[in-house]
Amino acid sequence: MSSKADVIIIGAGLMGSATAMNLARAGKNVLLLDKEIFPCHASAVNAGGVRQLNRAFEEILLSAAAMQLWPELPKIVGSDCGFRPVGQVRIAPDDEALSVFEHRVSQVRAMGFEHETLVGPYEIRHLIPAYSGPCSGGMVSGQDGFALPALTLKHFYNAARSAGAQFMGGCQVKDIMPRSNGFEVVTNQGPFNSEALVNCAGAWGGLIARMAGDDLPVTPTGLAMMVTARMPRFIDPVVGVHGRKLSFKQMDNQTVVIGGALRADLDMKQEKGEIHMAQMKESAHTVTTHFECMKQAVVVRTWSGLEGMMDDKLPVIGPSRNTPGLFHVCGFSGHGFQLSPMVGRLSAALVMGKDPELDLTSFSMDRFA
Repeated sequence: MSSKADVIIIGAGLMGSATAMNLARAGKNVLLLDKEIFPCHASAVNAGGVRQLNRAFEEILLSAAAMQLWPELPKIVGSDCGFRPVGQVRIAPDDEALSVFEHRVSQVRAMGFEHETLVGPYEIRHLIPAYSGPCSGGMVSGQDGFALPALTLKHFYNAARSAGAQFMGGCQVKDIMPRSNGFEVVTNQGPFNSEALVNCAGAWGGLIARMAGDDLPVTPTGLAMMVTARMPRFIDPVVGVHGRKLSFKQMDNQTVVIGGALRADLDMKQEKGEIHMAQMKESAHTVTTHFECMKQAVVVRTWSGLEGMMDDKLPVIGPSRNTPGLFHVCGFSGHGFQLSPMVGRLSAALVMGKDPELDLTSFSMDRFA
């Protein structure tokens, strides 16, 4: 393997692999570095939500553009990645929540987007007959759904490799030294050199930024989830409830995956999150309050992934303020999965000096100046 590349990408998760795929297809010599033998953190173990619903206003345009690519994944990476456009629903448990939804939908419409629709309690009961909690109505985004994170990562990574991107696993970055003609990346497997450098290091994005001379407020965070044994089919869309930590879906194999920004106790020395059983118990109570049928469910596994969180919950996608040739693509704060096909395209354009298709001002690191 050559120690010299046009572009080095640190972090071979979904953002890194999607960026590498687009750069390699454009003819760039790309080297993906990852401290794991194969990327296995947030990209592979997240909830898999393919969601436009209830996005931050700054993300709506990016999310809408990414949504157009999900049905095209068989052409882009050779697989549908388990994408199921079953819709996503967010329930208003009371009139106050419904008022919040009404205001939001009017704001989204004023921006020129119509993917969010306000519905009444009858429509909610029709969409989700098994729902047994309080309900004053809700919001629906019919194009949304879910996909399989590990499968999605596998196909984007394989597509990057097939396009010519090189990969070095088990490669721990020790230092980054800007040079007059690019960068020298010092690792436990020797030095690597490149003209451009992309920080796709997820929970370690802040650490990599500091090595390269930038200060990004990325906070490593453990997010926890659980899955049940198979149950008779009782729900199709992905469901959330306003004011509750709940993300709820039934998979093709009839298991039920439960999340909702549940925190794990983080151990960065061991690079893992320890499941906080009190939170799991609280989450189970939330689930059974809103879905009485889940009282019969058996939880078979819990797990956590490490994610990079930003204070404003918006990612950083753009060039360094201090170091020419350095780009940051990290801090997706637990909701980057759906964005990834488009982020890879935009990031590759930035690295190649092209104007990206979308305005990325909201995601610039300049907002922390």
